Amino acid sequence: MCRLVQWSRRIACACLVALFVMCGLALHAQDDGFKPVPILTGSAAYFTRVTGGQFQNTPSVSPLLLMPFGDKWLLEAKGNYSDTFAKEAGDNYYGSTTAYGLGYAQVDYITKYVTVTGGRFITPFNIYGERFGPNWIRALQISPLCSPLTSGSALGGMLHGGFPAGSENVNLNYAVYFSTNNTHHLLATDRSTGGRLGFFLPRQRVEFGASFQQVLQLDRPHSSGAYLLWQPYRAPLSVRSEYVRSSGTKGSGYWIESAYRLSQISPLRRLELVGRGQQFFAAANLSAATIKKLGAFGKDTTQADLGLNYYFRSDVRASLSYGRQFVLGTNTNTNLWTVGMTYRFLMPLGPTGRSM
Repeated sequence: MCRLVQWSRRIACACLVALFVMCGLALHAQDDGFKPVPILTGSAAYFTRVTGGQFQNTPSVSPLLLMPFGDKWLLEAKGNYSDTFAKEAGDNYYGSTTAYGLGYAQVDYITKYVTVTGGRFITPFNIYGERFGPNWIRALQISPLCSPLTSGSALGGMLHGGFPAGSENVNLNYAVYFSTNNTHHLLATDRSTGGRLGFFLPRQRVEFGASFQQVLQLDRPHSSGAYLLWQPYRAPLSVRSEYVRSSGTKGSGYWIESAYRLSQISPLRRLELVGRGQQFFAAANLSAATIKKLGAFGKDTTQADLGLNYYFRSDVRASLSYGRQFVLGTNTNTNLWTVGMTYRFLMPLGPTGRSM
């Protein structure tokens, strides 16, 4: 019976994707002018994680549909589905947990200096969630400790874009949004508002900026943050960092990460080395009951991660990482192992941009 339910869910998801595809092709066929091409992309992945002796095997698929309408409108929709098979150290029995969700489903109206977005979208706070969250992009599969400190998804409207800031040597980018409260398990969001302001220096290949978020419900916590990106011209190196501070009981934290592609060494050109250091600081003056309720967010934590990525092709990557987590005031320092592969797929859904 459980297998029947699981297969029913999978068939329903496949039918939903097929419906999106057919609608896109129908609209595509009705246009008599130049025709942008709908695209189905995303990733399939399989990862094994060992956290303090607990094993988890997780196959997953994350389809992403990009459907343009004319030259200014774009529909973006990303879903995810995974099965997690876990067992404790010394136990031969695996338990299975199924997870599925809607990452975002938004409509964009695009102009030169501003894009108007409506629907469910990734909250524009700092850079990790919007730019490095997908498993085929992130250099380390373990997310930063401070990522859950802010609302990661929003349901409402957003204005975002960029333009030269008085000179070709400085570009300004911005985002402001408002989100409603929603308690549906697929669309859960907080009522909140906030934004991000960033500056990009193309000659130095440096970007930096700041973010703010105000939750407008419950105890109304607010968060502020800053970020930095650097990609020097002379080396295949990427350096990125974030800082987040939240009011109330959530605490604060930062992380800094570097990734170096060994493309200058011919035998090792497919390898990428990654390192990340991070700290989380629990909020001050927490009661014992609150610390117990917060779990991982009730203790100061330091973590270091090292990783290795091997690119078989531009769309197929194997990853291995090791991390060590130190929790202040406890003896539960933990080893974190992750190994697996990702496959990025890309399928145009129709003729490649010609008139019909």
